[in-house]
Amino acid sequence: MDSATRRGGVFLTPLHFAEKAYEYLESTLGKNWYQSGDYRLWDMAAGTGHLELFLPQDALKYCYLSTLEQKDVEHLRQKFPTATVFQYNYLDDDVEQLFKKSGGHFRMSGGRKPPGFGRFGSDSPGGLRPPLMRDDLANPKIKWLILVNPPYATAQEAGLKGASKSGVSDTKIRKQMHANGLGEVSRELYVQFLYRIMHEFQHRETLLGLFSPLKYLISTNYQKFRDNVFHATFQSGFVFSSENFGGTSKTSHFPVAFILWEMSAAVCRLPSAVSLDILDTTAQKIGTKTVKPENRNDFLSRWIKRPRATVIFPPFGSALTIKSGNVDTRNRIAEDFLASLMCPGNELQNQQQTAFLSGPQASAGALSVTPENFEQAVLVFAARRVPKDTWLNHVDQLLRPNRKLSPQFVSNCAVWSLFDNKNQTVALRNVEYQNRVYQIVNHFFPFPFAEVQNWSNNTEINLCVPLRLNTTAKNSFVADWLAKQKLSIEAQAVLTITREIYRLFVTNWDVLPRAEFGIETYDAGWYQIRQTLLTAKLGADLLADLKHRHDQLRETILPQLYDYGILR
Repeated sequence: MDSATRRGGVFLTPLHFAEKAYEYLESTLGKNWYQSGDYRLWDMAAGTGHLELFLPQDALKYCYLSTLEQKDVEHLRQKFPTATVFQYNYLDDDVEQLFKKSGGHFRMSGGRKPPGFGRFGSDSPGGLRPPLMRDDLANPKIKWLILVNPPYATAQEAGLKGASKSGVSDTKIRKQMHANGLGEVSRELYVQFLYRIMHEFQHRETLLGLFSPLKYLISTNYQKFRDNVFHATFQSGFVFSSENFGGTSKTSHFPVAFILWEMSAAVCRLPSAVSLDILDTTAQKIGTKTVKPENRNDFLSRWIKRPRATVIFPPFGSALTIKSGNVDTRNRIAEDFLASLMCPGNELQNQQQTAFLSGPQASAGALSVTPENFEQAVLVFAARRVPKDTWLNHVDQLLRPNRKLSPQFVSNCAVWSLFDNKNQTVALRNVEYQNRVYQIVNHFFPFPFAEVQNWSNNTEINLCVPLRLNTTAKNSFVADWLAKQKLSIEAQAVLTITREIYRLFVTNWDVLPRAEFGIETYDAGWYQIRQTLLTAKLGADLLADLKHRHDQLRETILPQLYDYGILR
Protein backbone atom coordinates (compact mmCIF):
# COMPACT_ATOMS: atom_id res chain seq x y z
CA MET A 1 0.00 0.00 0.00
CA ASP A 2 1.55 3.36 -1.01
CA SER A 3 2.04 6.27 1.38
CA ALA A 4 -0.70 8.39 -0.20
CA THR A 5 -3.22 5.61 0.38
CA ARG A 6 -2.13 5.28 4.00
CA ARG A 7 -2.25 9.03 4.49
CA GLY A 8 -5.83 9.19 3.30
CA GLY A 9 -6.89 6.33 5.56
CA VAL A 10 -7.96 4.25 2.55
CA PHE A 11 -7.95 0.49 3.07
CA LEU A 12 -9.20 -1.95 0.48
CA THR A 13 -12.24 -3.85 1.70
CA PRO A 14 -11.23 -7.48 2.33
CA LEU A 15 -12.97 -9.52 -0.36
CA HIS A 16 -14.53 -12.16 1.90
CA PHE A 17 -16.10 -9.40 4.03
CA ALA A 18 -17.30 -7.56 0.93
CA GLU A 19 -18.94 -10.79 -0.21
CA LYS A 20 -20.46 -11.27 3.23
CA ALA A 21 -21.99 -7.77 3.01
CA TYR A 22 -24.06 -8.89 0.02
CA GLU A 23 -25.55 -11.73 2.05
CA TYR A 24 -26.85 -9.18 4.56
CA LEU A 25 -27.96 -6.85 1.79
CA GLU A 26 -29.92 -9.58 0.02
CA SER A 27 -31.56 -10.68 3.25
CA THR A 28 -32.95 -7.13 3.54
CA LEU A 29 -33.79 -6.25 -0.09
CA GLY A 30 -34.12 -9.69 -1.62
CA LYS A 31 -31.74 -11.54 -3.92
CA ASN A 32 -32.91 -9.79 -7.09
CA TRP A 33 -33.38 -6.31 -5.64
CA TYR A 34 -32.06 -4.62 -8.80
CA GLN A 35 -34.33 -6.33 -11.37
CA SER A 36 -37.26 -3.95 -10.91
CA GLY A 37 -35.08 -1.04 -12.01
CA ASP A 38 -36.34 1.00 -9.06
CA TYR A 39 -32.99 1.04 -7.25
CA ARG A 40 -29.77 2.92 -7.92
CA LEU A 41 -26.56 2.00 -6.15
CA TRP A 42 -23.93 4.62 -5.45
CA ASP A 43 -20.49 3.96 -4.00
CA MET A 44 -18.95 7.40 -3.60
CA ALA A 45 -15.62 6.01 -2.36
CA ALA A 46 -15.32 3.16 -4.87
CA GLY A 47 -11.52 3.15 -5.10
CA THR A 48 -10.59 0.04 -7.05
CA GLY A 49 -14.05 -1.50 -6.78
CA HIS A 50 -13.62 -4.21 -4.17
CA LEU A 51 -17.17 -3.70 -2.93
CA GLU A 52 -18.62 -4.14 -6.41
CA LEU A 53 -16.84 -7.37 -7.37
CA PHE A 54 -19.75 -9.47 -6.13
CA LEU A 55 -22.51 -7.52 -7.82
CA PRO A 56 -24.43 -9.42 -10.50
CA GLN A 57 -23.53 -8.18 -13.98
CA ASP A 58 -27.16 -7.21 -14.59
CA ALA A 59 -27.05 -4.87 -11.60
CA LEU A 60 -24.06 -2.83 -12.80
CA LYS A 61 -26.09 -0.73 -15.22
CA TYR A 62 -27.91 0.68 -12.18
CA CYS A 63 -24.65 1.53 -10.39
CA TYR A 64 -22.82 4.83 -9.97
CA LEU A 65 -19.19 4.48 -8.93
CA SER A 66 -17.23 7.60 -8.08
CA THR A 67 -13.74 7.99 -6.68
CA LEU A 68 -11.17 10.66 -5.99
CA GLU A 69 -8.26 9.48 -8.16
CA GLN A 70 -8.34 9.51 -11.97
CA LYS A 71 -6.23 6.35 -12.12
CA ASP A 72 -8.95 4.57 -10.13
CA VAL A 73 -11.61 5.91 -12.51
CA GLU A 74 -9.78 4.33 -15.44
CA HIS A 75 -9.43 1.06 -13.54
CA LEU A 76 -13.13 1.00 -12.63
CA ARG A 77 -14.23 1.70 -16.20
CA GLN A 78 -12.24 -1.29 -17.42
CA LYS A 79 -13.50 -3.56 -14.66
CA PHE A 80 -17.15 -2.43 -14.71
CA PRO A 81 -17.85 -1.18 -18.26
CA THR A 82 -21.65 -1.09 -17.85
CA ALA A 83 -21.58 1.00 -14.64
CA THR A 84 -21.51 4.79 -14.63
CA VAL A 85 -18.04 5.71 -13.39
CA PHE A 86 -16.85 9.26 -12.74
CA GLN A 87 -14.24 11.20 -10.82
CA TYR A 88 -15.76 12.99 -7.85
CA ASN A 89 -14.65 14.37 -4.49
CA TYR A 90 -17.63 13.69 -2.25
CA LEU A 91 -16.33 15.93 0.52
CA ASP A 92 -15.66 18.98 -1.67
CA ASP A 93 -17.50 18.83 -5.00
CA ASP A 94 -20.92 20.55 -5.27
CA VAL A 95 -20.98 21.17 -1.51
CA GLU A 96 -21.92 24.85 -1.83
CA GLN A 97 -24.93 23.98 -4.00
CA LEU A 98 -26.04 21.19 -1.69
CA PHE A 99 -26.08 23.40 1.41
CA LYS A 100 -27.02 26.66 -0.28
CA LYS A 101 -30.79 26.61 0.26
CA SER A 102 -30.50 25.35 3.83
CA GLY A 103 -28.42 28.38 4.75
CA GLY A 104 -25.34 26.25 5.20
CA HIS A 105 -26.85 24.36 8.11
CA PHE A 106 -27.89 20.77 8.62
CA ARG A 107 -31.63 20.45 9.28
CA MET A 108 -33.56 17.52 10.62
CA SER A 109 -37.18 18.20 9.72
CA GLY A 110 -39.21 15.09 10.42
CA GLY A 111 -40.98 13.69 7.36
CA ARG A 112 -40.96 16.92 5.34
CA LYS A 113 -38.57 17.60 2.53
CA PRO A 114 -35.82 19.90 3.77
CA PRO A 115 -34.57 22.90 1.81
CA GLY A 116 -32.34 21.70 -0.97
CA PHE A 117 -34.13 18.38 -1.50
CA GLY A 118 -33.71 17.38 -5.14
CA ARG A 119 -31.23 20.18 -5.63
CA PHE A 120 -29.12 18.04 -7.93
CA GLY A 121 -31.78 17.49 -10.55
CA SER A 122 -31.17 17.87 -14.27
CA ASP A 123 -31.77 21.62 -13.90
CA SER A 124 -28.83 22.02 -11.50
CA PRO A 125 -26.25 24.14 -13.32
CA GLY A 126 -22.58 23.32 -12.83
CA GLY A 127 -23.20 20.01 -11.09
CA LEU A 128 -20.15 17.77 -11.37
CA ARG A 129 -22.13 14.53 -11.47
CA PRO A 130 -23.26 12.87 -14.71
CA PRO A 131 -26.55 14.14 -16.18
CA LEU A 132 -28.12 10.68 -15.88
CA MET A 133 -27.36 10.63 -12.18
CA ARG A 134 -28.78 14.11 -11.68
CA ASP A 135 -31.96 12.94 -13.37
CA ASP A 136 -32.16 9.92 -11.07
CA LEU A 137 -31.58 12.10 -8.01
CA ALA A 138 -34.42 14.37 -9.11
CA ASN A 139 -36.79 11.42 -9.60
CA PRO A 140 -38.75 10.78 -6.36
CA LYS A 141 -39.62 7.24 -7.51
CA ILE A 142 -36.00 6.11 -7.50
CA LYS A 143 -34.81 4.25 -4.39
CA TRP A 144 -31.17 4.49 -3.40
CA LEU A 145 -28.70 1.97 -2.06
CA ILE A 146 -25.58 3.68 -0.71
CA LEU A 147 -22.83 1.09 -0.41
CA VAL A 148 -19.59 2.61 0.81
CA ASN A 149 -16.35 1.96 2.68
CA PRO A 150 -15.09 5.53 3.18
CA PRO A 151 -11.55 6.38 4.33
CA TYR A 152 -10.94 6.23 8.09
CA ALA A 153 -8.20 8.86 8.39
CA THR A 154 -8.24 11.37 11.23
CA ALA A 155 -6.48 14.71 10.88
CA GLN A 156 -3.74 15.32 13.45
CA GLU A 157 -4.57 12.17 15.35
CA ALA A 158 -3.02 11.95 18.80
CA GLY A 159 0.07 9.79 18.86
CA LEU A 160 0.99 10.32 15.22
CA LYS A 161 4.41 11.76 14.53
CA GLY A 162 5.14 14.13 11.69
CA ALA A 163 2.52 15.43 9.30
CA SER A 164 1.42 12.21 7.65
CA LYS A 165 -2.25 12.96 8.32
CA SER A 166 -2.13 16.71 8.73
CA GLY A 167 -4.75 18.40 6.59
CA VAL A 168 -6.43 15.27 5.22
CA SER A 169 -9.79 16.28 6.68
CA ASP A 170 -9.71 19.97 5.75
CA THR A 171 -12.68 19.77 3.40
CA LYS A 172 -15.75 21.84 2.65
CA ILE A 173 -17.88 19.32 4.51
CA ARG A 174 -15.73 19.79 7.59
CA LYS A 175 -16.42 23.53 7.44
CA GLN A 176 -20.16 22.76 7.30
CA MET A 177 -19.81 20.49 10.33
CA HIS A 178 -17.95 23.18 12.24
CA ALA A 179 -20.71 25.65 11.40
CA ASN A 180 -23.13 23.23 13.04
CA GLY A 181 -21.05 22.96 16.21
CA LEU A 182 -19.89 19.36 15.71
CA GLY A 183 -16.34 20.07 16.84
CA GLU A 184 -13.59 17.49 16.68
CA VAL A 185 -15.68 14.66 15.22
CA SER A 186 -15.36 16.54 11.95
CA ARG A 187 -11.72 15.40 11.81
CA GLU A 188 -12.88 11.90 10.87
CA LEU A 189 -13.24 11.47 7.12
CA TYR A 190 -15.79 8.68 7.34
CA VAL A 191 -17.95 10.87 9.61
CA GLN A 192 -17.75 13.62 7.02
CA PHE A 193 -19.10 11.13 4.48
CA LEU A 194 -21.92 10.26 6.88
CA TYR A 195 -22.72 13.93 7.44
CA ARG A 196 -23.17 14.62 3.74
CA ILE A 197 -25.03 11.36 3.10
CA MET A 198 -27.49 12.17 5.89
CA HIS A 199 -28.03 15.67 4.54
CA GLU A 200 -28.45 14.53 0.96
CA PHE A 201 -30.42 11.28 1.34
CA GLN A 202 -32.25 11.37 4.67
CA HIS A 203 -35.61 12.08 3.02
CA ARG A 204 -35.22 9.81 0.03
CA GLU A 205 -36.03 6.11 0.20
CA THR A 206 -32.50 5.02 0.98
CA LEU A 207 -30.69 2.04 2.43
CA LEU A 208 -27.17 2.79 3.63
CA GLY A 209 -24.66 -0.07 3.71
CA LEU A 210 -21.67 1.32 5.60
CA PHE A 211 -18.25 -0.13 6.43
CA SER A 212 -16.73 1.96 9.21
CA PRO A 213 -15.30 2.03 12.74
CA LEU A 214 -17.87 1.97 15.55
CA LYS A 215 -16.93 5.26 17.18
CA TYR A 216 -19.82 7.18 15.64
CA LEU A 217 -22.20 4.90 17.56
CA ILE A 218 -20.58 4.69 20.97
CA SER A 219 -17.75 7.16 21.53
CA THR A 220 -17.88 10.11 23.90
CA ASN A 221 -17.40 12.90 21.40
CA TYR A 222 -20.08 11.72 18.97
CA GLN A 223 -23.18 12.19 21.09
CA LYS A 224 -24.10 15.51 19.48
CA PHE A 225 -23.61 13.89 16.06
CA ARG A 226 -25.92 11.03 17.08
CA ASP A 227 -28.50 13.35 18.61
CA ASN A 228 -28.63 15.95 15.85
CA VAL A 229 -27.45 14.30 12.64
CA PHE A 230 -27.34 10.52 12.48
CA HIS A 231 -31.00 9.52 12.50
CA ALA A 232 -31.40 6.07 10.95
CA THR A 233 -33.08 2.74 11.62
CA PHE A 234 -30.91 -0.34 12.15
CA GLN A 235 -31.51 -3.33 9.87
CA SER A 236 -28.60 -5.76 10.36
CA GLY A 237 -24.83 -5.94 10.39
CA PHE A 238 -21.60 -7.60 11.41
CA VAL A 239 -18.30 -6.62 13.02
CA PHE A 240 -14.73 -7.81 12.39
CA SER A 241 -11.17 -6.81 13.25
CA SER A 242 -9.32 -4.07 11.39
CA GLU A 243 -6.33 -6.42 11.16
CA ASN A 244 -8.12 -8.02 8.20
CA PHE A 245 -7.31 -4.89 6.17
CA GLY A 246 -3.95 -5.02 4.46
CA GLY A 247 -1.44 -2.51 5.77
CA THR A 248 -3.00 -2.09 9.22
CA SER A 249 -1.31 -2.68 12.55
CA LYS A 250 -2.02 -5.91 14.41
CA THR A 251 -1.06 -4.27 17.70
CA SER A 252 -3.55 -1.39 17.48
CA HIS A 253 -6.50 -3.10 15.85
CA PHE A 254 -10.07 -1.93 16.31
CA PRO A 255 -13.58 -3.09 15.37
CA VAL A 256 -14.87 -2.39 11.88
CA ALA A 257 -18.57 -2.88 11.26
CA PHE A 258 -20.74 -3.30 8.20
CA ILE A 259 -24.21 -2.04 9.07
CA LEU A 260 -27.33 -1.60 6.99
CA TRP A 261 -29.25 1.54 7.97
CA GLU A 262 -32.72 2.47 6.71
CA MET A 263 -32.93 6.21 6.14
CA SER A 264 -36.31 6.58 4.49
CA ALA A 265 -38.59 6.47 7.52
CA ALA A 266 -40.47 9.67 8.32
CA VAL A 267 -38.80 9.79 11.72
CA CYS A 268 -35.68 7.67 12.12
CA ARG A 269 -34.09 7.23 15.52
CA LEU A 270 -31.17 5.15 16.67
CA PRO A 271 -32.31 2.13 18.71
CA SER A 272 -31.24 1.75 22.32
CA ALA A 273 -28.94 -1.09 21.22
CA VAL A 274 -27.97 -2.96 18.08
CA SER A 275 -26.84 -6.57 17.83
CA LEU A 276 -24.00 -7.28 15.41
CA ASP A 277 -22.71 -10.67 14.33
CA ILE A 278 -19.03 -11.17 15.21
CA LEU A 279 -17.04 -12.56 12.27
CA ASP A 280 -13.63 -14.21 12.48
CA THR A 281 -10.83 -13.76 9.95
CA THR A 282 -12.58 -16.16 7.54
CA ALA A 283 -15.83 -14.14 7.76
CA GLN A 284 -17.57 -16.89 9.73
CA LYS A 285 -19.91 -15.97 12.56
CA ILE A 286 -18.51 -16.75 16.02
CA GLY A 287 -20.88 -14.78 18.25
CA THR A 288 -22.80 -11.55 18.66
CA LYS A 289 -21.90 -8.17 20.12
CA THR A 290 -24.40 -5.72 21.52
CA VAL A 291 -23.52 -2.13 20.71
CA LYS A 292 -25.34 0.43 22.81
CA PRO A 293 -25.11 4.16 22.13
CA GLU A 294 -24.45 5.46 25.64
CA ASN A 295 -25.23 8.88 27.05
CA ARG A 296 -22.05 10.63 28.13
CA ASN A 297 -23.64 11.45 31.49
CA ASP A 298 -23.42 7.72 32.24
CA PHE A 299 -19.70 7.50 31.51
CA LEU A 300 -17.30 6.47 34.25
CA SER A 301 -15.21 9.55 33.44
CA ARG A 302 -18.16 11.68 34.59
CA TRP A 303 -18.70 9.64 37.75
CA ILE A 304 -15.42 10.42 39.50
CA LYS A 305 -15.21 13.69 41.41
CA ARG A 306 -12.69 16.12 39.94
CA PRO A 307 -11.47 18.51 42.64
CA ARG A 308 -10.43 21.97 41.57
CA ALA A 309 -6.68 22.23 40.98
CA THR A 310 -5.30 25.51 42.34
CA VAL A 311 -1.85 24.75 43.83
CA ILE A 312 1.23 24.99 41.58
CA PHE A 313 3.30 21.79 41.64
CA PRO A 314 5.97 20.24 39.36
CA PRO A 315 4.28 18.55 36.36
CA PHE A 316 5.29 14.99 35.51
CA GLY A 317 5.80 13.58 32.01
CA SER A 318 6.53 10.10 33.41
CA ALA A 319 7.33 8.49 36.74
CA LEU A 320 10.63 10.34 37.22
CA THR A 321 10.53 13.10 34.62
CA ILE A 322 9.51 16.65 35.39
CA LYS A 323 8.22 18.15 32.16
CA SER A 324 7.72 21.88 31.96
CA GLY A 325 8.22 22.65 28.28
CA ASN A 326 4.69 21.97 27.03
CA VAL A 327 2.87 24.85 25.39
CA ASP A 328 -0.18 24.01 27.53
CA THR A 329 1.46 22.72 30.71
CA ARG A 330 -0.86 21.49 33.46
CA ASN A 331 1.02 22.33 36.66
CA ARG A 332 -1.64 22.56 39.34
CA ILE A 333 -2.94 20.13 41.93
CA ALA A 334 -5.84 20.16 44.37
CA GLU A 335 -5.57 20.74 48.10
CA ASP A 336 -4.91 17.45 49.98
CA PHE A 337 -3.27 16.03 46.85
CA LEU A 338 -2.26 12.37 46.98
CA ALA A 339 -1.49 11.60 43.34
CA SER A 340 -2.52 12.40 39.81
CA LEU A 341 -4.72 9.96 37.88
CA MET A 342 -3.94 10.08 34.18
CA CYS A 343 -7.19 8.99 32.51
CA PRO A 344 -7.90 10.61 29.11
CA GLY A 345 -11.04 9.52 27.27
CA ASN A 346 -13.55 6.95 28.45
CA GLU A 347 -12.78 3.94 26.25
CA LEU A 348 -10.71 0.82 26.80
CA GLN A 349 -8.42 1.88 23.96
CA ASN A 350 -6.99 4.44 26.42
CA GLN A 351 -5.74 1.66 28.70
CA GLN A 352 -2.08 2.48 28.11
CA GLN A 353 -2.74 6.17 28.83
CA THR A 354 -3.83 5.31 32.37
CA ALA A 355 -1.41 5.86 35.26
CA PHE A 356 -0.91 7.22 38.74
CA LEU A 357 1.78 9.92 39.02
CA SER A 358 3.13 11.88 41.99
CA GLY A 359 2.37 15.25 40.43
CA PRO A 360 0.03 16.75 37.85
CA GLN A 361 0.38 15.16 34.45
CA ALA A 362 2.09 17.63 32.13
CA SER A 363 -0.68 17.57 29.51
CA ALA A 364 -4.46 17.23 29.48
CA GLY A 365 -6.27 14.12 30.66
CA ALA A 366 -5.52 13.85 34.38
CA LEU A 367 -7.15 14.74 37.71
CA SER A 368 -6.03 15.13 41.29
CA VAL A 369 -6.57 12.19 43.63
CA THR A 370 -7.45 13.30 47.17
CA PRO A 371 -8.70 11.45 50.26
CA GLU A 372 -12.23 12.35 49.14
CA ASN A 373 -12.06 10.66 45.73
CA PHE A 374 -9.37 8.03 46.40
CA GLU A 375 -11.79 5.09 46.33
CA GLN A 376 -13.32 6.35 43.10
CA ALA A 377 -9.83 6.78 41.64
CA VAL A 378 -8.69 3.20 42.31
CA LEU A 379 -11.95 1.92 40.81
CA VAL A 380 -11.45 4.02 37.65
CA PHE A 381 -7.83 2.89 37.39
CA ALA A 382 -8.73 -0.78 37.77
CA ALA A 383 -11.70 -0.53 35.38
CA ARG A 384 -9.42 0.89 32.68
CA ARG A 385 -6.51 -1.50 33.31
CA VAL A 386 -7.98 -4.85 34.42
CA PRO A 387 -9.83 -5.85 31.19
CA LYS A 388 -7.67 -6.99 28.31
CA ASP A 389 -7.89 -4.50 25.46
CA THR A 390 -8.94 -6.49 22.38
CA TRP A 391 -10.07 -5.46 18.92
CA LEU A 392 -13.65 -6.23 19.90
CA ASN A 393 -13.85 -4.07 23.03
CA HIS A 394 -11.32 -1.46 21.89
CA VAL A 395 -13.82 1.41 21.72
CA ASP A 396 -16.28 0.17 24.35
CA GLN A 397 -17.32 2.79 26.90
CA LEU A 398 -16.79 2.43 30.64
CA LEU A 399 -19.94 3.26 32.61
CA ARG A 400 -20.69 4.50 36.09
CA PRO A 401 -21.55 1.71 38.58
CA ASN A 402 -25.19 0.69 38.65
CA ARG A 403 -25.27 0.52 42.46
CA LYS A 404 -23.18 1.15 45.57
CA LEU A 405 -19.82 -0.63 45.50
CA SER A 406 -18.97 -3.13 48.22
CA PRO A 407 -15.97 -2.20 50.44
CA GLN A 408 -14.19 -5.43 49.51
CA PHE A 409 -14.53 -4.75 45.78
CA VAL A 410 -13.06 -1.28 46.32
CA SER A 411 -10.17 -2.67 48.39
CA ASN A 412 -9.52 -5.31 45.70
CA CYS A 413 -9.29 -2.53 43.13
CA ALA A 414 -6.98 -0.53 45.40
CA VAL A 415 -4.56 -3.37 46.07
CA TRP A 416 -4.48 -4.39 42.41
CA SER A 417 -3.90 -0.79 41.31
CA LEU A 418 -1.08 -0.20 43.80
CA PHE A 419 0.99 -2.98 42.24
CA ASP A 420 0.12 -2.54 38.61
CA ASN A 421 3.03 -1.36 36.46
CA LYS A 422 1.17 1.87 35.72
CA ASN A 423 1.27 2.93 39.35
CA GLN A 424 4.17 5.31 38.82
CA THR A 425 3.95 7.25 42.07
CA VAL A 426 7.41 8.01 43.49
CA ALA A 427 9.25 9.81 46.28
CA LEU A 428 11.74 12.46 45.12
CA ARG A 429 13.70 15.03 47.05
CA ASN A 430 14.71 18.59 46.22
CA VAL A 431 12.90 18.89 42.89
CA GLU A 432 13.43 22.34 41.40
CA TYR A 433 10.55 23.94 39.53
CA GLN A 434 9.91 27.60 38.76
CA ASN A 435 12.57 28.79 41.21
CA ARG A 436 11.22 26.71 44.06
CA VAL A 437 12.35 23.41 45.60
CA TYR A 438 9.72 20.71 46.22
CA GLN A 439 9.73 17.48 48.24
CA ILE A 440 7.73 14.80 46.42
CA VAL A 441 6.12 12.47 48.97
CA ASN A 442 4.79 9.04 48.00
CA HIS A 443 1.33 8.91 49.53
CA PHE A 444 0.82 5.44 48.02
CA PHE A 445 3.50 3.65 50.09
CA PRO A 446 1.54 0.59 51.32
CA PHE A 447 3.22 -0.36 54.64
CA PRO A 448 3.43 1.37 58.03
CA PHE A 449 6.50 3.43 58.92
CA ALA A 450 7.19 1.35 62.04
CA GLU A 451 7.24 -1.86 60.03
CA VAL A 452 9.92 -0.46 57.75
CA GLN A 453 11.98 0.54 60.78
CA ASN A 454 11.80 -3.04 62.04
CA TRP A 455 13.07 -4.33 58.71
CA SER A 456 16.02 -1.92 58.79
CA ASN A 457 16.98 -2.93 62.34
CA ASN A 458 17.69 -6.43 61.03
CA THR A 459 20.54 -5.18 58.84
CA GLU A 460 23.96 -3.64 59.33
CA ILE A 461 22.91 -0.44 57.55
CA ASN A 462 21.31 2.47 59.33
CA LEU A 463 18.30 4.02 57.67
CA CYS A 464 17.97 6.82 60.19
CA VAL A 465 19.51 9.46 57.95
CA PRO A 466 17.42 8.73 54.86
CA LEU A 467 14.32 8.30 57.03
CA ARG A 468 14.84 11.77 58.51
CA LEU A 469 14.82 13.20 54.99
CA ASN A 470 11.17 12.26 54.75
CA THR A 471 9.64 15.24 56.47
CA THR A 472 6.34 13.41 56.94
CA ALA A 473 8.01 10.62 58.95
CA LYS A 474 4.64 8.96 59.42
CA ASN A 475 2.40 6.46 57.71
CA SER A 476 1.35 7.27 54.19
CA PHE A 477 -2.33 7.81 53.40
CA VAL A 478 -2.54 4.41 51.69
CA ALA A 479 -0.86 2.57 54.58
CA ASP A 480 -3.45 3.95 57.00
CA TRP A 481 -6.29 3.30 54.54
CA LEU A 482 -5.28 -0.34 54.00
CA ALA A 483 -5.08 -0.93 57.76
CA LYS A 484 -8.83 -0.18 58.00
CA GLN A 485 -9.90 -2.58 55.24
CA LYS A 486 -11.15 -6.14 55.47
CA LEU A 487 -9.23 -7.60 52.55
CA SER A 488 -10.14 -10.56 50.39
CA ILE A 489 -7.94 -13.65 50.37
CA GLU A 490 -6.63 -12.66 46.92
CA ALA A 491 -5.77 -9.11 48.03
CA GLN A 492 -4.08 -10.43 51.19
CA ALA A 493 -1.98 -12.75 49.03
CA VAL A 494 -0.78 -9.81 46.94
CA LEU A 495 0.14 -7.77 50.03
CA THR A 496 1.93 -10.76 51.58
CA ILE A 497 4.28 -11.19 48.63
CA THR A 498 4.80 -7.45 48.14
CA ARG A 499 5.76 -7.13 51.80
CA GLU A 500 8.58 -9.59 51.08
CA ILE A 501 9.61 -7.56 48.03
CA TYR A 502 9.68 -4.29 49.99
CA ARG A 503 11.61 -5.99 52.79
CA LEU A 504 14.13 -7.20 50.22
CA PHE A 505 14.46 -3.64 48.98
CA VAL A 506 15.11 -2.25 52.46
CA THR A 507 17.54 -4.95 53.52
CA ASN A 508 19.60 -4.46 50.36
CA TRP A 509 19.55 -0.69 50.59
CA ASP A 510 23.33 -0.33 50.46
CA VAL A 511 23.86 -2.41 47.29
CA LEU A 512 20.98 -1.16 45.15
CA PRO A 513 21.43 1.39 42.32
CA ARG A 514 19.22 3.86 44.16
CA ALA A 515 20.63 7.02 42.60
CA GLU A 516 19.63 5.84 39.14
CA PHE A 517 15.98 5.97 40.20
CA GLY A 518 16.11 9.00 42.50
CA ILE A 519 15.71 6.99 45.74
CA GLU A 520 16.71 8.77 48.94
CA THR A 521 14.02 7.76 51.45
CA TYR A 522 12.15 4.70 52.57
CA ASP A 523 8.87 5.75 50.91
CA ALA A 524 10.10 5.03 47.39
CA GLY A 525 7.36 4.31 44.89
CA TRP A 526 6.46 0.91 43.52
CA TYR A 527 7.92 1.93 40.17
CA GLN A 528 11.24 2.90 41.81
CA ILE A 529 11.45 -0.26 43.93
CA ARG A 530 10.57 -2.62 41.08
CA GLN A 531 12.98 -1.02 38.63
CA THR A 532 15.79 -0.93 41.20
CA LEU A 533 15.44 -4.63 42.01
CA LEU A 534 15.24 -5.57 38.33
CA THR A 535 18.37 -3.55 37.56
CA ALA A 536 20.22 -5.22 40.46
CA LYS A 537 18.89 -8.64 39.39
CA LEU A 538 17.36 -9.25 42.81
CA GLY A 539 14.02 -10.84 43.73
CA ALA A 540 13.15 -12.35 40.35
CA ASP A 541 11.34 -15.24 42.04
CA LEU A 542 9.36 -12.89 44.28
CA LEU A 543 8.38 -10.67 41.35
CA ALA A 544 7.24 -13.74 39.38
CA ASP A 545 5.16 -14.88 42.36
CA LEU A 546 3.65 -11.41 42.60
CA LYS A 547 2.66 -11.47 38.94
CA HIS A 548 0.81 -14.76 39.52
CA ARG A 549 -1.04 -13.45 42.59
CA HIS A 550 -1.72 -10.11 40.92
CA ASP A 551 -3.30 -11.94 37.98
CA GLN A 552 -5.45 -13.98 40.37
CA LEU A 553 -6.71 -10.74 41.92
CA ARG A 554 -7.42 -9.46 38.39
CA GLU A 555 -9.60 -12.51 37.75
CA THR A 556 -11.55 -11.70 40.92
CA ILE A 557 -12.14 -8.09 39.88
CA LEU A 558 -13.02 -8.62 36.20
CA PRO A 559 -16.45 -10.33 36.55
CA GLN A 560 -17.47 -7.74 39.14
CA LEU A 561 -16.82 -4.95 36.62
CA TYR A 562 -19.55 -6.54 34.51
CA ASP A 563 -21.76 -7.19 37.52
CA TYR A 564 -21.64 -3.51 38.50
CA GLY A 565 -22.42 -2.48 34.92
CA ILE A 566 -19.06 -0.74 34.45
CA LEU A 567 -18.36 -3.03 31.51
CA ARG A 568 -21.10 -4.32 29.22
